[in-house]
Amino acid sequence: MDLVEAKARGLDRQARHPWEMARVEVVRSLIRRHVNLAPDAVVFDIGCGDTFVVEQLAADHPTACFYAVDTAFTDELIAHYRDRLDNPRILPFASLESISPAPRQRASLVLLMDVLEHINDDRAFLAALLAKPYIGPETRFLITVPAYQSLFCSHDTFLGHHRRYSNQRLRQLADSSGLRVLDIGYFFSTLLPVRMLQVFKERALSTGAANGSSGVASWTGGGAKAAILRGALVLDWRLSRILHALGIRLAGLSNYAICATSA
Repeated sequence: MDLVEAKARGLDRQARHPWEMARVEVVRSLIRRHVNLAPDAVVFDIGCGDTFVVEQLAADHPTACFYAVDTAFTDELIAHYRDRLDNPRILPFASLESISPAPRQRASLVLLMDVLEHINDDRAFLAALLAKPYIGPETRFLITVPAYQSLFCSHDTFLGHHRRYSNQRLRQLADSSGLRVLDIGYFFSTLLPVRMLQVFKERALSTGAANGSSGVASWTGGGAKAAILRGALVLDWRLSRILHALGIRLAGLSNYAICATSA
């Protein structure tokens, strides 16, 4: 979860939006397909938010080392998460430059989960990231971003987004930044018409300026409802992957890309 949303929700609240939980399954699926995480692998979660994703992956890979990086981390938040995580293999930092000591080996995986839309110059950010000494030909990048600029609304403004993406736009960004796309597509197709209706209503009623809400932050559903919705979204993902393999590309509310360095 984005730290803006985490602070709105309360840092210690345990209820999780089904979208968050289903997205973790998307990430796990893509890692299994594209990334070889050795027991001592180094993983960077850049823009890690409230560390939910990195915690789930650390449970799957208990001997890997995870660098959880978010520019919204203050000294107080870093102390909070270090105390809460109580895991010496999950290391929170406020920036890549502040990481000390630096990893001794190259990263196997870099996660950029709904990060690039927050960055004014996304191409320069990626190019600078690729120049880091711990990035190499074996490094894989897992990128997710919100899809379709036409759906930009008050939700994006609340979260500090500069843009939304598409397969074409994300591929162009990767190519111009020195990345090679291995796999690309959309996910959570069933959420697309819901968001389209929300955006249409917001524009028709001109309510966007006063709407600073976030569905993820305000989720109050119980465990049973969350499990049902999570299951529906995971099924959505699995069906879209089957169709993807058959050459049928469905639209979705989010984009993903798996990339490697082009050099």
